[in-house]
Amino acid sequence: MSRIISTTVNQSETDFSEEQKKNIRIIFHPDYTKNYNTAACESPGRVTSIMELIGDMFDIMEPEPCTENDILSCHSQGLIYMERTDPLRFEVAMMSAGGAMLASDMAIEGYISFAVIRPPGHHSNPDHNWGFCFLNNMGIAVMRLIKLKKITDAVILDIDLHYGDGTEAIFNSYENVRVINIQSSTPDVFMSDIDSQLGKIEKTDIIGLSAGFDQYLKDWGQNLTTGDFYKIGFKSGRFAREKSGGRIFGVLEGGYYIPELGKNFISLLKGMADGRNPE
Repeated sequence: MSRIISTTVNQSETDFSEEQKKNIRIIFHPDYTKNYNTAACESPGRVTSIMELIGDMFDIMEPEPCTENDILSCHSQGLIYMERTDPLRFEVAMMSAGGAMLASDMAIEGYISFAVIRPPGHHSNPDHNWGFCFLNNMGIAVMRLIKLKKITDAVILDIDLHYGDGTEAIFNSYENVRVINIQSSTPDVFMSDIDSQLGKIEKTDIIGLSAGFDQYLKDWGQNLTTGDFYKIGFKSGRFAREKSGGRIFGVLEGGYYIPELGKNFISLLKGMADGRNPE
């Protein structure tokens, strides 16, 4: 039997209150629109589609690039040497990691923050990378918070279509960092798996959301609706309210159906806001 899919989004799942708008910070830098060497599908249109829909709805902050020492907290010197052979791409990748770092800082300050960045990062392992990823943005951001003693533990929830092998490898020996990859191929099981995995955690200092949107029903995964992204955001925001002191941030990973990437992003963000601060 075919599944009946509604693409209609409730107005309450897209309209932010003025208070919610004040408590959200978007991280973005014009460098993310540069045409560096990567796959054609990982285009600047991914971030511009989101930013055009955001408009002046939220405060937008520009990050600084990460440093080489930041990179070395997660990656080998050999990977840095390899990435330096493409100066433009390396420059943008450092700015992308810097965006994730600033988003994590804003979460520590109490904001719901989201880094609208490219290139993505969750396939970047300690000594190699693949899948349009060059530096592990989420890994660098969380590791920096740990090294600065702003946190002692963290939860990373990865909802991308593809398994976040790089993030998992970086934190494999860190018992205080829980990396959760949700890989379910039906919406109901996807949501149930999120509930189950987050339900196992009693408390943490922060939750980071590696937000890939390629599970969307019109993207490669052909699985989740726009409303499903709201539900994921709500579950993440509720987890932050109940178990991480309200500290939550997101970073953009995959998502390649550009015509509707922006509305899926807004739906996820609204869910985060509603879950953390129910009205």
